Amino acid sequence: MKPAFADMLGNDALRERLREDICAGRLPHAYILEGDDGCGKHMLALRLAAALACENKGRDGLPLPCMSCASCRKILSGNSPDVIPVSKGEKATMGVEAVRQMQAGMCISPNELECKCYLIEDAQLMTVQAQNAFLLTLEEPPPYVRFFLLCQSAAPLLETVRSRAPTLRLQPVPSGEIRALLLRTRPEAAALDRQSPGELDELIAAAGGSIGRALELLDPRRRKPVLERREASRSFARLATSRRNSAAVLRFLGELGQRREDIAVQLSDIRLCLRDLLACRCAEAAPLCFFADREEAAELAGHFSAADLLRLCDGLQAAADRLARNANIRLTLTGLATDTGLLAAP
Repeated sequence: MKPAFADMLGNDALRERLREDICAGRLPHAYILEGDDGCGKHMLALRLAAALACENKGRDGLPLPCMSCASCRKILSGNSPDVIPVSKGEKATMGVEAVRQMQAGMCISPNELECKCYLIEDAQLMTVQAQNAFLLTLEEPPPYVRFFLLCQSAAPLLETVRSRAPTLRLQPVPSGEIRALLLRTRPEAAALDRQSPGELDELIAAAGGSIGRALELLDPRRRKPVLERREASRSFARLATSRRNSAAVLRFLGELGQRREDIAVQLSDIRLCLRDLLACRCAEAAPLCFFADREEAAELAGHFSAADLLRLCDGLQAAADRLARNANIRLTLTGLATDTGLLAAP
């Protein structure tokens, strides 16, 4: 059996399904590739294009794509004229003009390959008008054209678009696989593991199953603020275990800063931390999203009831919603502490 997309991690069932479809010649003319930033959508789209064009596609014993033939090398290096990225550029959304330019190019047959592949980046940012303009092409494209719509979520796309392109959701890569990849391929990760293995585990946990995000966080300048927010989230959880230190709670909230965007990110991290604690309360083996150390999460979760954690999560979400509506920052944070009982009298 030909191994499929052998250099990619995770999503084994998805990769096997795609291998079977390509080998059987039943790959549809369009796919929506959905997943968080850094999950590998772009990598998968390029490998799908390479698999379609691979000169060794029919040879047993070689991976799919083979990664070594001329077609594969051109596509994977970004030098194939028949694999065309489509993006919004510097604009906030992708408008009709980008779609019309793509449609004009589709009238020209492939230069070198048997097919032309269009990688539509941030497809969820296509305007309604652009999606409607694209719809006719999506319904009846030239036989040699393939579309890969890359997006964080397919929900903003019109139902008519989603009905004509199967959605493939890329799942987070297990932390153990990310750790092994970093240690195998990045000297700075190996150095960090020798100096501070706990910090390496923290950055992998912060990456949330995204290899791209984990690679970014190997940069100490990017990692430092993320680790500081994670420690602040733990501090909030520890403060919340007792209602006897109102001064410490107010001091903590006062240190969150003045920029509502930064505060919103911190509140989101705290909610993720508390989500893990709630998961530990409900199921011993529940998957964790925030904590790298399950024993740490279980120990901290033991100080809360499920009702306490739900109340805190609801309060944090309400505060985030108020900040998004431009509410006063200080009043919002004080209200959070009061509404969740963190300022209750001893």
